[in-house]
Amino acid sequence: MNNDDFRQWSRRAADWGADYRNSLRERPVRPLVEPGDIFRSVETSPPEAAEPMDEIFADFEQKILPGMTHWQHPRFFAYFPANAAPVSVVAEYLVSVMAAQCMLWQTSPAATELETRVVDWMRQALGLPEGFSGVMQDSASSATLAAVLTMRERALDWQGNLKGLHGQPILRVYSSDQVHTSIDRAIWVSGIGEDNFVRVPVAGRFRAMDVAALEAVIVADREAGMLPAGIIACVGGTSTGGTDDIAEVAAVAKRQGLYVHVDAAWAGSAMICPEYRHFWAGVEHADSIVFNPHKWLGAQFDCSVQFIRRPEDLVRTLAIK
Repeated sequence: MNNDDFRQWSRRAADWGADYRNSLRERPVRPLVEPGDIFRSVETSPPEAAEPMDEIFADFEQKILPGMTHWQHPRFFAYFPANAAPVSVVAEYLVSVMAAQCMLWQTSPAATELETRVVDWMRQALGLPEGFSGVMQDSASSATLAAVLTMRERALDWQGNLKGLHGQPILRVYSSDQVHTSIDRAIWVSGIGEDNFVRVPVAGRFRAMDVAALEAVIVADREAGMLPAGIIACVGGTSTGGTDDIAEVAAVAKRQGLYVHVDAAWAGSAMICPEYRHFWAGVEHADSIVFNPHKWLGAQFDCSVQFIRRPEDLVRTLAIK
């Protein structure tokens, strides 16, 4: 494909996209297919020669599109990223055209500096105090893994990455049963282990952690020779919207010397509205917070913002020396 063809197909794709969005209301939300239908429609072997773009595009419309769930459909109510704004789609196109790796300032200075500025815009928009900085992650799952690794390293006096967990005290992490399953996986990947992920009972209409029970189990674990590392609090649990009392959880963490991570992956976006900020009162005392603009703010997937009180702790945890 030369640049003239690229221009032509970019225009055609843009026209297709606009027509697609206009046609969403007439489409079924879920495809009328059975498992295996799409698989069987695709050739079993790769083509021996390049195919014209007209044929590839026809395959897309005739084989792929009929098997897609339409997440931007006005009657799509499952999950969250169902609000990709057209401006975000255009931005994704521009980013794809440049095809830059934006991992360091040296590899893309503008990307690094824009990310730093926009994360601070988000901090201000959510009413978080100065002192929090942050980074854009690909998902709340990645942000939570980074937080769990940081609480692990801090509890082990920064020796976990260096020496491993063998011979170390048994680490413990605490949350309610309302948190996302990605937190279980973060516990596994970090080496802490599912048996050491303590689910604290919930109470009240917001299904919040019982903070008295939380502190009691932390004290009991420490007396038993275990090493409490951190607490993961929830603002808007995926299953029921469970929301912890962040101020009370942070107070327990301060008394016990633990790291606090707040998972506000979907409900965090609502905190742009000052009238909802009471739902995470006390969040300024957290060590890290995650929320996903790709859920309620119209950003194209993937866009997850992690705020960090002490960014040097995250760097110390993840930097290659």
